[in-house]
Amino acid sequence: MPENILDVLEKTAGTYGGETAVCDPSSALSWHELVCHAKGIGTALCKDGCDNICLPVAVFADKSCAMLAAMFGAVYAGGFYVPINPEQPSARIASILTVLEPAAVIVQKSLVETLNSTGWKGRTLLLEDVFQETADEDLLNKNRGQINRNSPLYGLFTSGSTGVPKCVLISHGDVLDFIGHFVEIFHFSHDDVIGNQAPFDFDVSTKDIYSSMATGARMVLIPREYFSTPARLIDYLIDQKVTSLTWAVSALCIISGLKGFSYKVPSSIHRVMFSGEVMPARQLAIWQKYLPDALYVNLYGPSEITCNCTYEVIDHVVQKGEKLSLGKVFPGRKVVLLDKDGRQVDGIGAEGEIAVSGESLALGYYHNPEQTRTHFVMRDGVRTYLTGDLAAIGEDGKLYFAGRRDFQIKHMGHRIELEEVERGIDSMDGVERSCCAYNQERSLIIAYYTGTCDKRDLHIALKSRLPVYMVPNRFVHVKSFILNKNGKIDRKQLANLEVVQ
Repeated sequence: MPENILDVLEKTAGTYGGETAVCDPSSALSWHELVCHAKGIGTALCKDGCDNICLPVAVFADKSCAMLAAMFGAVYAGGFYVPINPEQPSARIASILTVLEPAAVIVQKSLVETLNSTGWKGRTLLLEDVFQETADEDLLNKNRGQINRNSPLYGLFTSGSTGVPKCVLISHGDVLDFIGHFVEIFHFSHDDVIGNQAPFDFDVSTKDIYSSMATGARMVLIPREYFSTPARLIDYLIDQKVTSLTWAVSALCIISGLKGFSYKVPSSIHRVMFSGEVMPARQLAIWQKYLPDALYVNLYGPSEITCNCTYEVIDHVVQKGEKLSLGKVFPGRKVVLLDKDGRQVDGIGAEGEIAVSGESLALGYYHNPEQTRTHFVMRDGVRTYLTGDLAAIGEDGKLYFAGRRDFQIKHMGHRIELEEVERGIDSMDGVERSCCAYNQERSLIIAYYTGTCDKRDLHIALKSRLPVYMVPNRFVHVKSFILNKNGKIDRKQLANLEVVQ
């Protein structure tokens, strides 16, 4: 049994050393090269004083083979990696760095100016420089023996209701346990070619990275811009002979919704898995029509339980309007529904909050003990994560997603606190007050606000403060809000407000 992820990486490199581990449109690394570069980057970090056990190293770069090597380099140095997506506004990146307080930031040369704009004054290493570093095994071995299953492996930032992003901290053991089940249940093998859609700061990518590592399968990194042109995306999938997709629902819908299959069908694909939001039956039916022999799997679970806790293999052609169940629970996990008083509910028609216990629960939120205590609780003597997601037990006895308990939504594959969006709007000049709603059927964030600010100016300004997936799709300028008996905005009355013409 491996003690940490590096054991798995080196075992796979020992077996498939000369074969391609990862490629992108402009570069590729074999398993041997991936290990060598990761060790070199780990050595550079140690030489620069970043060899303290369990400290974070931020990796600020566009998704690439070199970025993946840098992530593992942080682990070789004894720390954990935190990918930061450069497409986010500098204000949010600054907030992430403030929460994280990383030992160092490894930054792509072309992004140095962007990093500087965040006000970061700490240790900085250029990705292009450390990628050329030679490994010093003696230096690396000083920390290697201290890395175990309970050591943090990576941190991923999610939206926070206070306006401050939260960093979900995942251990080596969390990933080892989950990926062990994942590759076995869905029969991943060395012959697979995994098409990676998700950015590295999104937990969907965890399944791609570590399924590849566990089996020696090749991982193909797909640039974000390819998703704006379905024909280009499909050509890339065909050219790379991709066999497996574990994508966000919104990414799959780009191909089916824009009639990508009328151009070409990537017939080598035999596994299609999706998560992050509810999959529209109409879109899934299109995939099934053109790839009828592929395995289709609906996955559910937040970052805090290491990717997923349930799965549903779809063994029939879905019908219009059909709702997919959450399916079975992964081995080593327990999933129950709790009422508002924390009591378990069951039986046909019962509805409650999804609570998860067992393997692969996150270590918590880094530098945020209050939120950790709120969401990770002891229940009947067992550590349990309260997801905030609601589910109902259907007539067939299966669980069906039923929305959120609070103001969090799932949009474009991301979990978003509407309160964080509202705080961003409220901070704008000319805005008196705001309130957001989510149209799940049409996947729209709708922002209602009062004040003098122009809708177009508000939209433009928000793009500089919030990630693109958090910027509202519609802005409604209203004269005033209707308040409930507690003096709060009555969210049920938003659609009835008088609009400023």
